[in-house]
Amino acid sequence: MSVLFDVSHRRRSSCDGARDDPSHRRLCKRLRTPSRRVHVNRDSPLDAAALDGDKQIDLLIISEPQTRFEDEEIAAIKAFVDGGGSLAVLASEAERQGQECNINQLLSPDFGIAVESKAVVRMSYLTYLHPKQALIQNGVVQPEIGAEKGVPLSGAKTGTGAPRRGRTHAPRPADEDDPSQSLHFVYPHGTTLVVTSPAYAVLSSGSTSYPVDCPVAAVWESLDARGGRVLVVGSADMFADEWLDKEENSELCNVLFRYLLRQDGLAFDPSQSVRSDFEPSELLPDVAALASRVKPCLPEDDPLPQDYGALLCDKMYGARSPLDLVPDVMDLYERLGVPYEPLSLVQPEFDTPCPPLRLATHQPKLPELPPPPLELFDLDECLTDVDVRLTAAAAAAAAASANNGCEATAVERFVREAGRSILGLSADNETGRGGELATKRILHQVASALFRHKMRGQYGDGGRSLSSEGPEIAIRQM
Repeated sequence: MSVLFDVSHRRRSSCDGARDDPSHRRLCKRLRTPSRRVHVNRDSPLDAAALDGDKQIDLLIISEPQTRFEDEEIAAIKAFVDGGGSLAVLASEAERQGQECNINQLLSPDFGIAVESKAVVRMSYLTYLHPKQALIQNGVVQPEIGAEKGVPLSGAKTGTGAPRRGRTHAPRPADEDDPSQSLHFVYPHGTTLVVTSPAYAVLSSGSTSYPVDCPVAAVWESLDARGGRVLVVGSADMFADEWLDKEENSELCNVLFRYLLRQDGLAFDPSQSVRSDFEPSELLPDVAALASRVKPCLPEDDPLPQDYGALLCDKMYGARSPLDLVPDVMDLYERLGVPYEPLSLVQPEFDTPCPPLRLATHQPKLPELPPPPLELFDLDECLTDVDVRLTAAAAAAAAASANNGCEATAVERFVREAGRSILGLSADNETGRGGELATKRILHQVASALFRHKMRGQYGDGGRSLSSEGPEIAIRQM
């Protein structure tokens, strides 16, 4: 007698002490007895050789399947159940189950149980923080579960009609008023099931979880006395190491696995699971999506009458016509002593929110003077000493004479440039042969200036008698 724990169809392993995922180590320890061994299938397929070999498998546990079952594996598992073996499937919610898993192809056709993709959440906070860690307090469908809690797993296997043995103490009686509250359990990260005859539910989500009163654990039992039993639980973490000792999960684990191992003749009554709460769900429109796309109603207008006069309203000012009130108003003038006269025209006074407009007058904006053209201003001409400028002009004339070979032309050009540009002399007549007259005129003015400078030193009058001969020039005595 042995138990095969299959983890080959999930991406994380294992249950018997593996370091990578020891999530069901305590469950394996609870099932292991001196007369019952627990084997773990990690990589081998669940074919006929694995189930009908020398290990004498009585219970097959498939924990959290996430990959695809081959056709040969499905046929071998069905043959194993038909031969009297027991099958336990510990499923999980759709986010962890994966898209490739075809566990429903194994369970639904022959056993009438299907795993849905709905997650079970608690609608109000109690004990556990995460909504998917639902504490279910009234989810027991089979009263036998509450009556059998407290009985541990035993190592001996007994038949269906055998007396109950191996109990260490008498079971606590179930709640006679409400058997569903006889056992409280935590349902972490689980999903709901679809159960059809001949299968029947043993646990539900209760009234405090959503979806309300939906099957979360179901069993199937063969009509043949030599047939097997099938248990499907929608939460694999329910019997994991982290949750096995929370609330009464360990008591529930003992009852369910005693049922699969046929200990003490434990059996459930299918008639206790016939409840109107497990009717098929009806599809409703997506209210949240429709509410975000509200559209107005477009009612059809009443048809217009053919007589347009019926659309005119002549009773807007009361029951009587305004003309019927004119005699009463005239009599009111006489009683009040007010002379009757036509109303005078009252000149209206309109309040203007803004002041009157005025002509916009502005001071003329005179343009600023342009900056001086410094890029065309010769600083050397204004700041350089006269001797330096004369020396530069003489050097330029000598260079031009050496290049052109015409010394007379270079001398005339030097005299004109030195006299007019540097010394500030003027030549009134520049006609003649190549400006020869202008050159002589400049030399004459320079000689006259030298003569006046000499005479100023001898006569002491500053040479004012000769000042009419030309402009004064500054000549440094050598």
